[in-house]
Amino acid sequence: MYCKVIVNNGSVVIYYGVGGIMRFPTGAKISKIKDKQKKLKQWDYKNDRVNSDVENSAKMNKAIADWLTKADNIVSQYLIDYGINIPAPELKKILSDIKQGKIQEKSEFFMSNYLEFQERKRIQLVERENKSNESFKTYPTFKNTIEDFQAENDVKLKISDVTNKDWLDLFHSWLVKARPKQITLSNGEIYKFKSIGKLKPGSVDKRFEVLTGFFSYLKEKGLIREDDFLRSYKRTEITVTSKIKTTLSINEIHKLYNHKFEKEAKEKVKLIFLFACLTGFRWKDIEEFNKNFISDFKGRKVYKHIASKTRNSTGKIATIPLSNLAIDILEKLNYKLKLYSNGYTNLVLHDLLKETNFFDELTRSADTDTGKLHKRYELLSMHRGRDTFITNLINIVPLHELMSYTSHEKLSTLQKYIDDSRDINPEYVTIFDKNE
Repeated sequence: MYCKVIVNNGSVVIYYGVGGIMRFPTGAKISKIKDKQKKLKQWDYKNDRVNSDVENSAKMNKAIADWLTKADNIVSQYLIDYGINIPAPELKKILSDIKQGKIQEKSEFFMSNYLEFQERKRIQLVERENKSNESFKTYPTFKNTIEDFQAENDVKLKISDVTNKDWLDLFHSWLVKARPKQITLSNGEIYKFKSIGKLKPGSVDKRFEVLTGFFSYLKEKGLIREDDFLRSYKRTEITVTSKIKTTLSINEIHKLYNHKFEKEAKEKVKLIFLFACLTGFRWKDIEEFNKNFISDFKGRKVYKHIASKTRNSTGKIATIPLSNLAIDILEKLNYKLKLYSNGYTNLVLHDLLKETNFFDELTRSADTDTGKLHKRYELLSMHRGRDTFITNLINIVPLHELMSYTSHEKLSTLQKYIDDSRDINPEYVTIFDKNE
């Protein structure tokens, strides 16, 4: 970005410092009250936006994002047209003319429209009550991806550039290639890449999922006529193979539970992982665990909650029966599951699983660079706890019952969690030998 957002005496302005100084008012204003660190209480310094608990913050943040995008687009186009940076007074005049309705801003650029789309998704997924921040992360990631693409290809994308199969092919091929660490742009500036490239099919699919949502947004705004070509491309050209999974059997759950670790962190992470194996908890469920959601039902403890992932969609209540082992683990942890970050928990989990030597068998999963087969412990993570829970119950619990545990609405979604590397049970067919 060429411009930046700053707060000037309580007024949020767009700052630009080439050929003079511009402080263009966005119309957003916040309180001048500061905290002990002499920072404005209503300003999010990390993300350069008004804090979400401030009245009308969503409206103000949209205005800030819109004016920043407008300013950056003008600077970028001026650089393309004249080969130099626009002076601050001229930029301020253009922005003022747009504000007064004297000239119409261009809406042809990919990024300016995408930032508006991203802001809409942020409000939907983050600011509204009971929304999860996890689902929003993919949108800033996609923004970084497009910025890298534009830098490496020395282009400022327009909507007309991307609404065809040729560009989809180019973008797809670019995603799977390796990125350099940095390049020198045509204006002599050094650009450092935000991604390393070499995306796997699953990650490519995620980028195209965001692109599909963005195209729907463009169609809604009347900037494109149809987006069927993108959906067709995604369906025919992007193939996501089933992940090779590994899960813990019932015996392995008990074997790991009975294995004691000297380090307290390893012992606690072991218990948290096993609790996920016994309940199907996602990481966010672990973070939001509340003892008060446990109740008695037909002689057994159950945990009833609405998972953050489905809170915004189905709102379905998950009712999870708690085994005696799950209760025992909760008591050992004093009903506190949120002890460490997700990254640290998975790091410790990997180490403790390796230390046990219980999971050293080779799998069919291979390293993409070396071709070396992974050992089971290398594929295990906190999320495999959910896979373990579903895989161990899929053949003994009625499907509608299991989907009440997991809060799934579709069988196809539930099936994605099943570890299909497990051996079949040939005894199931003996039901046909019974003649009553």
